[in-house]
Amino acid sequence: MQGTIQATRLIGHVGIAMLVLAWLGGCSSPPENLGRFAVSAGSYDSAIDASRAVLADYGFELDRVDAAGGVVTTQDKRTAGLATPWDGEQSTARQEWEDFINRQSRQVRVVFEPADGGDATRGDLRDADASGVGIEGRVEVVLYRYNRAHRRLQTEAVYLSSYSGDPLMQRRHGTRYEVARERDGLLERRIASSIERWLAEQAESPVEQASAR
Repeated sequence: MQGTIQATRLIGHVGIAMLVLAWLGGCSSPPENLGRFAVSAGSYDSAIDASRAVLADYGFELDRVDAAGGVVTTQDKRTAGLATPWDGEQSTARQEWEDFINRQSRQVRVVFEPADGGDATRGDLRDADASGVGIEGRVEVVLYRYNRAHRRLQTEAVYLSSYSGDPLMQRRHGTRYEVARERDGLLERRIASSIERWLAEQAESPVEQASAR
């Protein structure tokens, strides 16, 4: 009888675990749209403003704004997932959990290029926009994970674990270092959509936009 009860409990636990894994995995499917958005002719300056405003809304601190070269970048932004519910980077429950159990950060890069596939380095994109050349925006989000080098786990007692040392590496990088893990396509799409909405709202109220400036 006791063996039957234990077996039933085991099956129940396995079933719950499978449901949770399926839920987390299903919520993390990458989107097909990798964060691209169109910029209508004459709206390039507004697109730069939109990128800055949207990234600020997401809590990112700007690192570089180069309107001539068509690049807006942010500094790394750390988050603790479930422990910091006010952060808006996570798009799924799985991302909330992974950010909670790992030391991770994200960096955003918004790139503007001629929509016709021309060479973006041929000149100032502001001049290209003024001459009627179509411009396309692209959002790139890189997820970084911090690692601790040469950790030696003690199987009998975790608190006895230690770290081996590489003096040369420590002088160059320290004992902790970050590694680019993957692109966050879900956040790329969300930021791109937010920029598009910002531009659409500004286009609908040009009088209010002018007065705000």
